[in-house]
Amino acid sequence: MPNAMMTSGGTAAGTEGRGQTPSPVAVKPFTRASMEHRESAGIDKTVTMSASDQDLGAFMVPAYGYVRGLVLLVEVTGGAGTAVFAGDSPWNVLKNIIVQEPNGSTICQFNSGYDLYLANKFSGYRGYNDPKKMPVYSTNVTGGTAKFALRIPFEISGRSSLGALPNQNSAAAFQLRMTLAAASNVYTTSPTTLPNVRIRVLTEAWDQPAVSSDGVANQVTPPAMNTTQFWSKQSFPINPGVQSVRLNRVGNYLRNLIFVYRDTTGARVPFSSNNFPTLPSITFDTRPIDTVISDIWLNTMYERTGYGNQYDQAGGLDNGVWVYDFAHEFNGAIGQEMNDGWLPTLASTRLELGGNFGVAGTLEVLTNDVSVSGNVFTN
Repeated sequence: MPNAMMTSGGTAAGTEGRGQTPSPVAVKPFTRASMEHRESAGIDKTVTMSASDQDLGAFMVPAYGYVRGLVLLVEVTGGAGTAVFAGDSPWNVLKNIIVQEPNGSTICQFNSGYDLYLANKFSGYRGYNDPKKMPVYSTNVTGGTAKFALRIPFEISGRSSLGALPNQNSAAAFQLRMTLAAASNVYTTSPTTLPNVRIRVLTEAWDQPAVSSDGVANQVTPPAMNTTQFWSKQSFPINPGVQSVRLNRVGNYLRNLIFVYRDTTGARVPFSSNNFPTLPSITFDTRPIDTVISDIWLNTMYERTGYGNQYDQAGGLDNGVWVYDFAHEFNGAIGQEMNDGWLPTLASTRLELGGNFGVAGTLEVLTNDVSVSGNVFTN
């Protein structure tokens, strides 16, 4: 019987026989072929806080490569007198933070800077994610001053660059809008002289790789390019007793859900109060997929984030905030996932949070969902 070294015609045999698939040509992955890039977005605005909200306007994001995110540096300075910060401060000095694609569709809308803070803290976009533990973070009751940084995320995973979006047309720019909140939103007792608020914005991006380098072809776009993640918010009035809340933001893959429970005053309900259900359940198309004791849910949040029981402190969980993610299957922590855990939903999907609520209030739901374009899975 002929073998691979005995071919008809007497030619020297190779390793590829007739009908066999040639060996694949190596392609350099995008993150190796490209380079991380960071620059000023040309946005530097200073406004004095007042008794009213102030629309800061619309800002165009400069074109460059593939945009990964926008980093906001916020400095609150120049106030005088003693202030008392509200519960969601200093993050809520900004509100109505909106990013729109060049075609005008909204990628993310954070009604409050506190919502953006939660997205940063609980979504695993970087290795260390607690904005309160960053060197830049500070607050001072004298003058009601503060300093912090928050990221508006485009990219889902820095490991693969999935979610970075093309941003190479100056005539079709991404647009950022923000509003400066009224002093009464930021402080329960305002300083006697209201401070100035300065906002600067940096763009994080990937370079456009060359078609080839080192004699090897390059992947010149992020994987599954135009895969886009969204952030949105729903609010539901809650009466005391057993309730089933249907979540309406479905139709894409769900990556993360952040539930915030507030009482009728707008304050986040402490974990110790048991006013959030002690035995909550998540139901998917009428099938309960998770019924868990609330204390164990807190433990799960610790396991996936490392945040402990120093509630509302740096390195701790946030009172009233319950995170239910689908993005931990890579190593047990939220972020840098393989995407296999994302929950697929249809427009007809029935997704509900149920349980016995101990006090009337409002349930806020931040939804992080992903519209995929191509294969986003590893196999």
